[in-house]
Amino acid sequence: MDSHRDSRRQGLTLVEVCCIVVLVAVIVAVVIPGLLPSNRRPVERSAATSLKTLSTAEADFRANDRDWNHLNDYWTGDVKGLYTMTSAAVRGGAANTTTDPAIKLIELSLAAADADETFVPAGDENAPLSMFAVSSAKAGYWFAALDADLSVGPGAFYRQNTGGDIPMGKCHHDSRFGFVAFPDSPSAGKYVFIVNQKNTIYRTVVTKSLRSGTANPPGLGGVAEYLNWPVEAELQKRWSKLD
Repeated sequence: MDSHRDSRRQGLTLVEVCCIVVLVAVIVAVVIPGLLPSNRRPVERSAATSLKTLSTAEADFRANDRDWNHLNDYWTGDVKGLYTMTSAAVRGGAANTTTDPAIKLIELSLAAADADETFVPAGDENAPLSMFAVSSAKAGYWFAALDADLSVGPGAFYRQNTGGDIPMGKCHHDSRFGFVAFPDSPSAGKYVFIVNQKNTIYRTVVTKSLRSGTANPPGLGGVAEYLNWPVEAELQKRWSKLD
């Protein structure tokens, strides 16, 4: 009798199979989407860390007068200049010689991830990025110097001519700087990050591609709305502080 009862229980009933299928579908629906953001998190952490690197480099640049213009000011020309600039103690930096090397305050991979293709000569004390590297995103992110600080007011541009012994044009600011990091594509990251001289990183969610075309560097056309430090009300409403 026991043998007869066991033979009837072999295999799964249709109801049991349906229950298993539903359970697997629920697990896939819950777990798989959760894995996708987790894959982006290391990339986004890398972007935030790179902004911290830029902030540290700016503090060094200003405190130690790295371009030797005899002023304690920040470099605001671009990102790559924190690597490619030379000291004006030896005039002329285009050659980047052993006697007049680039300051290299950031790693080369970060300098190469400058989204802005513009070259800032800084009184012939800067060297072009092409002497060191080919433009490419760093861990899926591009970086750029901000244009203006709207929290101060209209026309509060970061790129100013602070003067100094060596004329370098509008590529410094005596007390402020700002940078932005944005993903190369929506799949590379879902946040835009910003940092300024206060060394606090903020982020906001982005759902569209900010890249202009396919060229490297991509330029700043697609990220124009993020190139100014926001007013306080917008910062509080749209941006969240990164812990």
